[in-house]
Amino acid sequence: MTGANEPDPRRRVAIVDDHGIFAEALRGWVEGNLDDVHVVYSGPDPAQVPADTDIVLLDIELGIGRSAADVTRELVEAGIHVLLVSAFGDPGLIRPAITAGALGYVPKRVDTGALREAISSALAGQVHVSADLAAVMMAAVDRPDLSIQERSALQLYASGLTLEAVAHRMNVSPSTAREYLLRVRRKYAGVGRTVRTKTDLYAAALQDGLLDEDDSQRGG
Repeated sequence: MTGANEPDPRRRVAIVDDHGIFAEALRGWVEGNLDDVHVVYSGPDPAQVPADTDIVLLDIELGIGRSAADVTRELVEAGIHVLLVSAFGDPGLIRPAITAGALGYVPKRVDTGALREAISSALAGQVHVSADLAAVMMAAVDRPDLSIQERSALQLYASGLTLEAVAHRMNVSPSTAREYLLRVRRKYAGVGRTVRTKTDLYAAALQDGLLDEDDSQRGG
């Protein structure tokens, strides 16, 4: 134990994940299993990460309107290491974050030994090369990996329905439908394809085989 005026020698870890139960479980595992490590933040907001943090364990889907690549770049520029820890394996989101400076990607399904190894490598400032990361980096990324809900929202909206009609058809709120479409745009941007307008979305959905070419209800 350090004295009142002595600096804490433990490495400082932050967990940025919007799934509270997982974040707290990960926090308990990190503090209970890694020597000389202290979790200084656990929550969904990267802006709350203390400036003297050594490493951030970052989810790639935070639902805050910012991409993992943008968050990674900001943290790396502040001198903080980043390790991606996520249930999502979308190359269109992971590859830009790796390019932005993340030191590895760990799926949430891995065993604790693999997680320990990845965190140790990242704390040392070393890229953790794993089979999962290699698969992501080698995957084709010109077509984004959309969830079922995101694909449905894209198909309905691009075919000409209003946002409110999309929400009604999907039995969700308009804000949820809007969030699905925001994720669609973000994922397309992650693979280098810009889909800002409804016409862009229609063209992308048609190109990717999600719409019939003779669809008469094109969005404007």
